[in-house]
Amino acid sequence: MTKRRNYTRELITKRDSAYRAHRERRGDAQDRPPMLRVMAGSGPGLPVAYEPRSKSDPLPWVEYNGDTGIGTWRYSGRECWTAPVEERNEIIARQTIARSVYRRLAAVGIACEGWGDSAGTYARYTFADASEVTWSGTDLYGAEVSNHHPIGEHGLLGAHWMQREQPPYTEELPDFATGNYATDSAALVAWMVTMADRHGRRHQEHAAQEDTHAALAWQKTTDGFLATGADCDRYRYYPVDGRATPAGNPGENWLAAYELPAHLTHPTVQLNEQEAREVATPVFFQQPASTDH
Repeated sequence: MTKRRNYTRELITKRDSAYRAHRERRGDAQDRPPMLRVMAGSGPGLPVAYEPRSKSDPLPWVEYNGDTGIGTWRYSGRECWTAPVEERNEIIARQTIARSVYRRLAAVGIACEGWGDSAGTYARYTFADASEVTWSGTDLYGAEVSNHHPIGEHGLLGAHWMQREQPPYTEELPDFATGNYATDSAALVAWMVTMADRHGRRHQEHAAQEDTHAALAWQKTTDGFLATGADCDRYRYYPVDGRATPAGNPGENWLAAYELPAHLTHPTVQLNEQEAREVATPVFFQQPASTDH
């Protein structure tokens, strides 16, 4: 009896072998054998993710909606194929791991900026209190820090938040690493919303126009607070705690903006939180209630 072919295993083996050959080859990049990605769907297809629901899942390959981050279609290994990754067309705009995260965050008033350096490509967001977060992804090989590889090659998402006011610095370094893009991206979005509620949303000068428009629409619809650069020069922002709460509403979700005297608003003037609370006048902004994203 002829042994039944395991198409999925063949696809994974072929893709992994191509990856190793590409990385191990020295010299001119044009002479390297191309990496491969697994594709499915109609026409030229889209990259798909290997996310089996069980050991014997007959449809383990998932096609994602790049705008929502939700898996839409499932395929068997027999319905998939491999395609070479062409350097000039490596970024598949509709399927990058960052696309749906950017859109979901912008819809709740958080329009991130895209950045890149020698470490890779990532997203950046500066909060109203001047603390900053960057987030990015690592591909399924663990070798690329990027927001540009497709969802089908998602490995994990990671973030780095740092308080920039003055020493001692505090930071958070969460990873969202189940390997399932829908789960990891939803967790990243939820964490970012929590951080924005705590540290204050702020207009980002270099955010994409469509994301800025979405954030402004959120502000108009919810009456939420979105600080401008001028606001951040004039105020110092801190989460409201037991030391300072608006009268009668201590349990609400508030952000405290401490308006400084004019002679203390120069960028070179450094005040810690306690000093700002002592010399400034507090103004309170209520944050809209968070919803599921």
